[in-house]
Formats: sequence, C-alpha cells, structure tokens
Amino acid sequence: METTFKQILKLESIKLINYKTFVILVLVFAAILLLAFLSLQSFVSNITVNQNNSNVPPLELFKVYRFPDIWQNFTYFAGHLKIFPAFIIIIIITNEFTFNTQRQLIISGLSRNKYVLGKISVVFMLSALITIFVALSALILGLFHNTGDYSQIFSRKLLFIPVFLLELFTYLNLAALFASIFRKTGLALMAFLLYMIMIERIIAFYLPEKIETFLPLKAIANLIPLPNSPLFQLFGVSFAEHTAVQDVITCLVYNAIFITAILFISHKRNL
Repeated sequence: METTFKQILKLESIKLINYKTFVILVLVFAAILLLAFLSLQSFVSNITVNQNNSNVPPLELFKVYRFPDIWQNFTYFAGHLKIFPAFIIIIIITNEFTFNTQRQLIISGLSRNKYVLGKISVVFMLSALITIFVALSALILGLFHNTGDYSQIFSRKLLFIPVFLLELFTYLNLAALFASIFRKTGLALMAFLLYMIMIERIIAFYLPEKIETFLPLKAIANLIPLPNSPLFQLFGVSFAEHTAVQDVITCLVYNAIFITAILFISHKRNL
C-alpha cells in the first residue's frame, strides 16, 4: 500500500512539474502573497495614522511583524487570498476531464479510488506548499523586524500555522468537489464563485445563528479569528486569540464529507 501511494505521489508530482500553467500560477500567487506581506505593515500604519488624525485618542501602532502575533496576522491575511489556489485546483482537476486524462489512467489500470487519492494528494501538496511559504515569510519578516526578543517565536500562536493548513486543505477540497461535479473549467469556476458569494449567504440568512456557523465557508473562516488590534480595543472589542476545538472538528468532518462525495461521484459518473 505504501509503495502504491508513493507511486501516486510521484505520478502527480511529475504531471504538475511539467504542467507549465500550474507552475506559473503558483509562482504568481507566491509573488502576490510576498508583496502583500511586505506591504501589510505600511497598509495598517496608514489606517492607524488616519485614525489618529480624527478626534479620538492616538492609537499605539499595530505591529504586524511582532512575535507571536505575526503567526495569526499572516495566516488570517493569507486566508483571504485562498480563492486563488482554489482556482488552480479547479483548473487542474477539470483539465483531467477535458483532456480525458482520467479515462486514460483508469483504462491503464489505475482504480477510481487511487485516482481520487491522487487528486486529494495534489490538494494536500498545494496546501502544504502554501502553508510552508506563509510560515517562512512570517518567520523571516518577523526576525527582520524583531528588536532582539526571540522568546515569543515559539508560542501558542504558532499553532495557527497547522490550523491554516487545515483551513486551506478544507477550502481546496470544497473546490475539488465543485470541479468533480461540473467537470468543465468555466462552469466549475462560476458555480464555485456563485456558491461563495451568494448561495451560502442566502442559506445562512434563513438559518438560526447557531446552525449558520456550521456551514462550510463559515466553518472554514472561523478557524483563524480576526487578530486583535489597538483600534478594536479602543472601542472595547476583542477577538479570540486561539482556534476553537469545535471549528477544527467541524472542518475535519467537512473534509471527510467532501472526499467521500468526490469518491462517490467518481464511481457513479461515466468516464
């Protein structure tokens, strides 16, 4: 079983490395993330300066790159850009149907379960790659802007890194499900955007607040709460500085549901 899984990983890795569109899209996303991280402090500082020009008391500068807060700051911000890797996953999976790659692999002897396992491994590899990039960016920029106190690097907030991996993995599995259902790149992208922008919000409008929090996108967004800042504290508002166990369990359950649904679709649909 271990050898088979390694072969699947090797096959998917070779396909992705030789897929120029994937490489370009990943590099573009990495560049966007890096530029965003580099300009994040300037953006927040401008907000603080504008706030201090008003009639409220001056605020202490919100230090984006300060340990241990940087782990939450960077993962929270990066979470708002996860739509980009979701598009990458949709393109990768729908291209398998467009170019009949799935049919060729299964006819060649690859079982449908192993084929789906290969796609889920791609989702995990991309999630892990982005998570490592975010973690390294946070570490390097945090060290660069640090005044000399390194004691807070390894703190409870470092757990936001694996939580971000879970957030991204769950979100990309949802995108993979849409790709498996609709199979056409344009249709899958439009359906995913429609669900993200409208459909879940409409569903949430008719549900009690306690149930609304368990909807997929809401549960995913709840994993990393909005970081605290002097601006919010000025108005007596404070946000959580840790991830709730309930949200982790909810996302793990959704991953199981999404993967099971993809397997079911793969077995029921014709090649």
